[in-house]
Amino acid sequence: MAEIDYLERIKKRYGWDAFPFSLDIIPEVFAGKEKILNPVMQQLAFGSVVYIEGGYGSGKSQILKHMNYKLGKDPAYTNRYIPIYIPEPLTREVILSAFSRFDFKRRIDRIGDLLEELDGQLGGKKHVIMLIDEAQELAVQEKDTPDTVAEKSTTLQWIRALADSRGCKIFLSGLTNFGKKLNEMFRPLEDRVTLKVELKPMDVKTTRELVMERIKYFTPPSQKPISPFSEEAIEMITVVSGGYPRSILRTCQDAVIDMLQNNRESIDADRIIRLSGKAREVVMSLTAESAKEEGKKDLEREMKAVKERLSYDADALNTTDRQVLRFLATRDDVTPQAVADGCNITQGTAGNILRKLKEMGIVFRKQYGRTHSYTMYNNYRRDFMQA
Repeated sequence: MAEIDYLERIKKRYGWDAFPFSLDIIPEVFAGKEKILNPVMQQLAFGSVVYIEGGYGSGKSQILKHMNYKLGKDPAYTNRYIPIYIPEPLTREVILSAFSRFDFKRRIDRIGDLLEELDGQLGGKKHVIMLIDEAQELAVQEKDTPDTVAEKSTTLQWIRALADSRGCKIFLSGLTNFGKKLNEMFRPLEDRVTLKVELKPMDVKTTRELVMERIKYFTPPSQKPISPFSEEAIEMITVVSGGYPRSILRTCQDAVIDMLQNNRESIDADRIIRLSGKAREVVMSLTAESAKEEGKKDLEREMKAVKERLSYDADALNTTDRQVLRFLATRDDVTPQAVADGCNITQGTAGNILRKLKEMGIVFRKQYGRTHSYTMYNNYRRDFMQA
């Protein structure tokens, strides 16, 4: 019952009602409002189509879920906007299902019918805000059948039509460059994009804000939020995590658990370095050349030990990701080209998936001159040998 013991101890020591650094998205909590959220929210007044792009774990879904929460709960917005959050890959069927909350008087099969019914119900007084996640899935991929390509093309035409209507605004989030791919598929969509946001890694200030906002959320209003992290620790967390929100939370999670296990009162930068294989890699890169060769084996062992304590987000794995993982589960030192050949995908797709799996902590990369290979951590192999 270690988990219960930890919760009791952090409540007694810091006043937290629950553990602040789980990987779950908390819609009410958002860091970086001035830089990121405010420009996006301003598009509610005059925007048409907004693109939000970033890498895995960069906070794309957090923006949409925060908007969905704010538009649905904040009285300043509820009288003017109706948010519709769509987390699954978009199709015409998904769009119709999303609008099923409206009591339409007839069966809707065409986009024209949907627009007429929507205009009749909203009467220009409210706007539907479509918050579409995983928008990169709308881009045509090599494996797509002709029917799938035709469906994606028609879905983009529906998005264009909805964006042109007076009662709807579209916010799409997806992996970096998804907007460029959609624009190439359907040029008229590009003319309607009023804002493109490219999410960058967080700086130290925003990392500190994210940590404190999480702590505040789980601290009773009558108490002052208490952070166990020193300022130097926050700086090192930013370096270790690369500034990506999901990785920041994972680093904080490990640090707090380590603090509790070792009965410490606080967390300093040195502890973050000791807990993170990536941080040791950063520090080692600053040492003399002679230390590199001797440090490689120690670094790899330390990284493996760290990864064995982490769990991956299974919901973030799609069908092709799992196909690659099954291929890696029985092999070592696999190159992107070998993955592409073995899984019948392009080398570019293989490279993107391998980078994703590395960021998730499922595989690690080795560099050999100009080439590199990937190997799955042993503690994950069993998950995919029988998958």
